[in-house]
Amino acid sequence: MSAVRRGVSALALALVVLLTAISPAAAHAGGLSPTGVRGVVLDVSPRVPGLTVRAIEDGARLEVSNDTATAVRVPAGGGQKRPVTVPTGTTRTWIDARATTLDRDLGDAERATWSVPLTAGGTAVTVTGEHVAEPAPPALPWWALAAAVAGTLIAVARRARRPHLLLAVAGLTTVAASLVHVVGSTLAVQSAPLGGTFLDATGIGLLVWPLVVVAAVAAIQGRAGGVLGVCAGAGLSVVFILPDLTVFHFGVLPFAGPDALERLLVAIVLGTGTAAAVAGAGALRALADSAEQAGALPPGRGSISGHDQSPSHDLSQSHDQSKSQNQRENS
Repeated sequence: MSAVRRGVSALALALVVLLTAISPAAAHAGGLSPTGVRGVVLDVSPRVPGLTVRAIEDGARLEVSNDTATAVRVPAGGGQKRPVTVPTGTTRTWIDARATTLDRDLGDAERATWSVPLTAGGTAVTVTGEHVAEPAPPALPWWALAAAVAGTLIAVARRARRPHLLLAVAGLTTVAASLVHVVGSTLAVQSAPLGGTFLDATGIGLLVWPLVVVAAVAAIQGRAGGVLGVCAGAGLSVVFILPDLTVFHFGVLPFAGPDALERLLVAIVLGTGTAAAVAGAGALRALADSAEQAGALPPGRGSISGHDQSPSHDLSQSHDQSKSQNQRENS
């Protein structure tokens, strides 16, 4: 069995191991996840100079900025297990069970109010807010788009003379869409430094993305190892986009950009990544066939200046020359 054909088996085994051994993350950057509810702060009563309270990240967290002369304290209760203290001159953010939109379901209601008590010095303050239901758009078109992208690329790759080129383009497209998705998810987080949030959201992408880029270059050059690298990287990209498929089914997305763009990016990663992983075996077989055809012509055969250079032709020429010389001597 040739090295290229052995690569087909290696690719299948590698993808199985990768897809079963790696557990995808459970949420977007910063612990956020798509929801069907948006939260806002409506009022802080009574007003305390220097005290600012707002809902951030679409209501997932509360943020308290304390520019008063004393510490601000938020007691536990109402589902909130731990109290929160905000020293003077500082800002704190936290997920408050009384106000967060994470895992919030309003049922059939369109709106619901919430309140969080706190104290600023000796003053009791009540923060009032509202949860607003955000219906999701139809999910079927986004699933259909991902399936259409995957199906079209797989069908084209099967008929292409050089499927490894299409495979390389699909792998690079997967990387680009994954990167934009992670950047947008990172920029949506306001409660943590961007650098650490980006690294946390990227995860193994820091290894997968360079792998796919380098492998795509090798695949364009017709190298079997490049095809294997693109397929493995694309398969991993699909694994890590799986938790984000919920963006098709919720109306509030943790993404710093249009919601439609986030859904489009996820659909592209799912479609092109799946196509690259599936079409890899066919690309390797095409490379194997090309290698076998190139090796079917023995060295020394071919046409040079219109004359056949085969050994049988050389012997025929030598016999004709010897016969002609004998005829001249007999005459």
